[in-house]
Amino acid sequence: MLWVASIGAVALAARSLLLGPVPPFVAWLAFVAYVGVAVTGVLVPQLEMFGEVVSRGPLDVRAVALTFDDGPSPLTTPRVLAALAEAGAKATFFVLGAKAEAHPDVLRAIVAAGHAIGIHGYDHHRLYAMLTPSAVLQDITRARDVVERETGVRAKWFRPPVGQVSPRTAAGARRAGVPIVAWSVRGLDGLRGRTAEQVVARITRGLVPGAIVLLHDAAENEDFEPASIAALPRVLSAMKEKGLATVTLDELLADVEADAAASEDVAGGDDAAHS
Repeated sequence: MLWVASIGAVALAARSLLLGPVPPFVAWLAFVAYVGVAVTGVLVPQLEMFGEVVSRGPLDVRAVALTFDDGPSPLTTPRVLAALAEAGAKATFFVLGAKAEAHPDVLRAIVAAGHAIGIHGYDHHRLYAMLTPSAVLQDITRARDVVERETGVRAKWFRPPVGQVSPRTAAGARRAGVPIVAWSVRGLDGLRGRTAEQVVARITRGLVPGAIVLLHDAAENEDFEPASIAALPRVLSAMKEKGLATVTLDELLADVEADAAASEDVAGGDDAAHS
């Protein structure tokens, strides 16, 4: 989509050079359209406009990955852990480094329960797409170091705050060596005022083999309770009714990990050959 918009912009510029300037309203319309396409690419990471993004798992595996953002929180994360334990389900928690540092006991409880850990940035920068690749690398590294120091686990997945993926975000994640993970269905439970019924309805519609489900185990600023807390038992029941196992990203995306490891081996071999 971005390539089409770029080609259109080049064609418009060439037309202006050869035949004279286009009317101002046409130029402005083209500019607004181009910006709109670029912003869409940032806010809809599944389009992979600016880099590789994992948004679902294999279709031939009767399993889904539940993922939780914006924790850990001593107020709500333990309730999520209790619901998962009761259902015998495993999930992946994309944690904020600052919260993990403030509540290491909750972070360790997530790991002790057998769940996977991903990185959601250090402090949930809401204009994450504007950060330079170096800043993204530093942010991921800072959060990942907190997790590793407190749990001994080196987080292997990354979901940018607000799901924003710009060319800079993608470049920083590549430098950090972490795949960017989006989602195939989201509950929108991170918005104030959502109800458990609305969250269950949205998630249930998207429960298919290989789905990656985005929920929240905490509010970004701890100022309200995400509707997912009340909705989770019903979401887990819906998965069971559909015969879908609830697994971690590590299990669902084993092939992605294998491909990434192979790529690193090839890159390492190339570096050795040129040294």
